[in-house]
Order: sequence, then C-alpha cells, then structure tokens
Amino acid sequence: MNTHSAPANVATSVPATQTSRRAYPVAGTPLAKVIGDPAHRKSFQKRLQSMNKYVVALYRLGVLPLLGTGKTTMILTTRGRTSGQLRRFPVGYFRIAGQIHLLSGWGADANWYKNILAHPDDVALQIGFQHMAVRANILQDPIEIKHIIETLVAESPTNAQRLFGWDPQSDCLEAADFSPMIEHVVFVRFTER
Repeated sequence: MNTHSAPANVATSVPATQTSRRAYPVAGTPLAKVIGDPAHRKSFQKRLQSMNKYVVALYRLGVLPLLGTGKTTMILTTRGRTSGQLRRFPVGYFRIAGQIHLLSGWGADANWYKNILAHPDDVALQIGFQHMAVRANILQDPIEIKHIIETLVAESPTNAQRLFGWDPQSDCLEAADFSPMIEHVVFVRFTER
C-alpha cells in the first residue's frame, strides 16, 4: 500500500471542471503577449509595420491568395480619419457562425480601428480574390462577445488554442473566464453591404 502523497509543490492533473476558473488569454500565447507585454507589443508592431506594405502589395496582386493566405488573412481597407485617403491593412480574421470577425489585441490603439470609428460606412475587405464593401460593427456587449468567443472555441478549437491558449482536451466552457479578452480585445463583425 502506497501511503506517499504528492509533494505540495507538484501539480496534479485535475479536470478543468474541478478547478477554479481559467482566464484567457493564457500567459505566453500570442494574444496575451500583445495585450500584456509592452516590449513584445512594440517590437511586434515594428515588424508588422515594416512588412505590411509588401504583404498588401503581394495580396492585392493575387500572389498570397494563391498560396492560401486568404484563409487566415484579409486586407482591410478604411478611409484615413485625418488624411481622407484609403488605407489598407493586412489583418487576421475568423469566420464565426458564418460571419467575418476580426479580434484585435491592439484594442483602440489600432489605426484601422480609429479609421473605422471616423468612417464606419467606408470599409471594404479583400478575402482571397473576393472584394466586398462592408459595414463594420464594433461589438461592445460583453454577453454577445462571450458568445462569439464560445462559438469560436466550438467551431475552431485549433485557432482558439493557437491564439489564446484554449486546450480542447482539458478546458471546458463552464470553467472559462473570458473577461480579460472581453475587456482588452476589440471585436468587430463585418456584414456585406
């Protein structure tokens, strides 16, 4: 008979339903780094800015869509809030419940977000080879946002795992705390005009 118990500092495997609520994004994930690590955020933003013009050009020429980039990345076109000129940004997107959504850890600091606020009816998307004029709806209702996250987890657990640390093998929605994401991430739904 084994009477030894695990030392106090060794974690034992307990199903997520029996643990305290797990907060998302999980530390170390791409979304957590953008939200919570200013040094990472700054260096990542610098890398993106240096590559954006090339990504936009290759995407619009049809090279990147041929390589499958359109499955995860779209070109978001907005009207500049001060210049009035069209601005193009390559951004990741998700199809959630059949609709196009953008989730951004950059929050209200993103230039495209500020442009959408200034000109919400002057937005267009290019996804692969498809171009569409859209209406950008910035989601603000925490219940609706939570539902969007839960739907993303259900429809695409691999994307949820990669982006914010969802573990499809052990995590469950009942023990999930999405409040950090709801508080810090901008959620935008696009509908075709």
